[in-house]
Amino acid sequence: MEAMFWVWLAIIAISLVIEIITLDLVSVWFAFGALIPFILAAIGGIAIEIQISIFVVVTALLIIFLRKYAQKLLFKNMNAKTNVDSLVGKTYRLLEDTDFEHIGSVKVNDVIWTAISEDGKLLKKGSLVEIVNVDGNKLVVKKSSKAENEERNTKDENTDKETIQEKTDILEDKEDIDKKNEYTETNLSNNDNDLATKSQDEDNKNKVEVDKKEGE
Repeated sequence: MEAMFWVWLAIIAISLVIEIITLDLVSVWFAFGALIPFILAAIGGIAIEIQISIFVVVTALLIIFLRKYAQKLLFKNMNAKTNVDSLVGKTYRLLEDTDFEHIGSVKVNDVIWTAISEDGKLLKKGSLVEIVNVDGNKLVVKKSSKAENEERNTKDENTDKETIQEKTDILEDKEDIDKKNEYTETNLSNNDNDLATKSQDEDNKNKVEVDKKEGE
């Protein structure tokens, strides 16, 4: 077997390794260009100059005509992946509870996705969740900051309502106390009037009796 057989094999292997590492669609064409000389070297009887010429021509043609087309396909796939990754950071409502034991779901653009809690904490149905990662066909979610703000606002509103209710209760209690005091004062005044009237009646009665005795 010719020595060039091993040379072309080495070129193919090294080019593929470099392409896997860089993913720039350059080294892979050297691997394809070396494939035909590799086969010719395995057959034998082909001059080294011819093998090298074939390698150079085939590699150049592949880079010139196929690289751009391959890049378009690759970028198309990358854009599709980017569209999925663009879900990260967006907020949706849970259709089902989710935690370590239960898998929830989220509706995104009319598509139902499986949703799992990031830290295993219970996220209830209907709550707002933020997508933090896309793991295959699953969305990794956490409680949304919007949900926290809603809870905070709701808590503040409840606190305000409780404060207003407390103030209202205090005012009502004060009104009740004032009414009770007014009622008490009215009763005392009426009692005083009754006592004064009764005293006046007794005085008049005593006066009549005295006048009667004097007349006798």
